[in-house]
Amino acid sequence: MKLNPAHAIFDGNMFVQLRGLLDPITPPAGLRILDMSIGEPQQPPAALLIDSVARHNDEWQFYPKATGSPRFTAAVEGYIARRWPEAAGLADASQIIPVPGTREPLHFLGHLVHGSKPNAAALVTNPFYHAWRAGASASGGEVIWLNSGANHNFLPDLDAISVADLARASILYLCSPTNPQGSVMDMDYLVAALRLARKHDFLLVMDECYADIWRGNPPSGLMQAAAFVAKADGISGDADPLSNMVVLNSLSKRSGAAGLRAGFMVGDRQVLAQYLKLVGNGGSLVPSPLLAVAADLYDDEAHVAAIRAYYDENFALVEKHLGITPPAGGFFLWLKVDDDIEFVKRLMGEQAVRAVPGSFMGLASEDGNPGAGYVRLALVHDAHSTDEALARVAKIYKGHS
Repeated sequence: MKLNPAHAIFDGNMFVQLRGLLDPITPPAGLRILDMSIGEPQQPPAALLIDSVARHNDEWQFYPKATGSPRFTAAVEGYIARRWPEAAGLADASQIIPVPGTREPLHFLGHLVHGSKPNAAALVTNPFYHAWRAGASASGGEVIWLNSGANHNFLPDLDAISVADLARASILYLCSPTNPQGSVMDMDYLVAALRLARKHDFLLVMDECYADIWRGNPPSGLMQAAAFVAKADGISGDADPLSNMVVLNSLSKRSGAAGLRAGFMVGDRQVLAQYLKLVGNGGSLVPSPLLAVAADLYDDEAHVAAIRAYYDENFALVEKHLGITPPAGGFFLWLKVDDDIEFVKRLMGEQAVRAVPGSFMGLASEDGNPGAGYVRLALVHDAHSTDEALARVAKIYKGHS
């Protein structure tokens, strides 16, 4: 039986590659394996989450609604107003919808732009999260990889994209704070990206899954940039201040609730209306009881501050063991090494620590693989385990470099 050959790109999944690399390696006897390869929150669930799940334990007999509930919408509106005050009221209720995490909508948004331009192209940040690649594939256009290296603060260089490629772009995937590097896009960058999307009429998809995991100052967001542009350009009346953009947010990292599968999408009125048609015919919806839990989590900031403090403690250990300044956002350490494949193999073989070679997260281009020479370490475990893991990493790191 023949199946879609385009899906062969998924054969290169980084975790499949990682198993192939590390499974033959026997770690030292007597050392427990410390897995820093997966960005899955490990801290105990917040008391608010446990309590909310227990309280909202009804309405399981009803089909969930794609548009969510007034309670959920109001909670997201309140979150946006607190997080980016300039954007308060920028989106009306029809422009905020629940999503089952970010992975599915990141993929489905590619379907929405399929066939929208001749000789289309999808612009994707490289290194990449696998759902961005899935969405780019669904768009039907040529995938153009935007390398994100240290020479540009690990962000795609928007000025380096040719006018021809911008003209045929149907979708652009960006992420801030970035995965895996933890870099943050400032307002100038976000405004420039939004203006490009409108000038060349493509959809700007901003993955803000790590928007509430930061050090120092809260990162700027695309909603903030949209408010700035609306004010600067005098957008009013029937004009959509969120045209050509969507923002995706999830409770997976913000609330340490990856298993809840809940978040929101906010953005272009036309895009969201079309997205609702798509999920209404073949997508996943957030069950009503879980949507009520999500509303409780978006209404609260105290548990998020506690989660940030958990990661801050882990990054203090990075400075202690490796002498490296923590990134501005996220919970990954993007560690510079000589040879990422060899480093990861030695980590497992000598120290029983599991990590991801950066080259597995990127694709090679004419300018090389922007992930090569880096290792991604997820600082998601408790401080005791993280301290032990980083002490082991330091033994290889100091000898490797």
